[in-house]
Amino acid sequence: MPKRITIQLVGSLFDKEDVRLGDLIDQLRVVKRALLENERVLTEHPILDYKVVDLRHNSPATVVLEPVAANGTPPPPAYINQVLTDFSSELRAIKRDGKLLREPEINRLEAYQQLGHQKDSLITKLRIIVDRKAVTIDENFNGKIEDILGPDELVEGSISGMLEAVNFHHTNKFTLWPMLGPRKIAGTFTPDLRPKVKDAIGRFVTVPGQLRYKAWSPFPHGVVAEDIDPHLPDSDLPTLSELKGAFPELTGTATSVEF
Repeated sequence: MPKRITIQLVGSLFDKEDVRLGDLIDQLRVVKRALLENERVLTEHPILDYKVVDLRHNSPATVVLEPVAANGTPPPPAYINQVLTDFSSELRAIKRDGKLLREPEINRLEAYQQLGHQKDSLITKLRIIVDRKAVTIDENFNGKIEDILGPDELVEGSISGMLEAVNFHHTNKFTLWPMLGPRKIAGTFTPDLRPKVKDAIGRFVTVPGQLRYKAWSPFPHGVVAEDIDPHLPDSDLPTLSELKGAFPELTGTATSVEF
């Protein structure tokens, strides 16, 4: 039988440790994201989803999840066991030693960072159990994640990629999918760039600005945009035959082979 994952949530003393509905929804969403990012260590295209097989309001509130196929093809039990074991082991290593078991990756670490108590949450503790091995996500855990992440280092530069996600609701953020390096890059911009960002949605762009790096990564994970430079669509670019003879000042009388 494949492994299961048990999640226990403790609310505030004010609520007699009961959990608010919004906090429950938020935490289950964060746990799912953390599991997804953990699975990406094994495969670029995760294949697992999770169903609720038990739900109890005891002390504390408890949810039991069982991994299932996301695409209809039953995943091998050994694969399921590895995903959950790796997830549980890494969380316990962070709590115990302040260390990761795999190479650091910004999306996975940011997902771990959102587990448990947050600024606007009444969750005081989150406990995750796999194979009867439990880890409590508390302020001690959160502090060690902060230490692993470390501060951002800002470097002037530029990054290119597809701009496909924008958030204008009380914020100015976009997501860039570069062709090389990290899977995605989080971007922020000033209000005066909103028209350019709107026009660039769904286009390949170059974004000059301050690139955000972590000391442990050779690639940026974010950018503070100073401008947005959309690239021309492929259909508007000249073909090789159209470029023939376009640069006589460069080629002179030389043939294309000689040039």
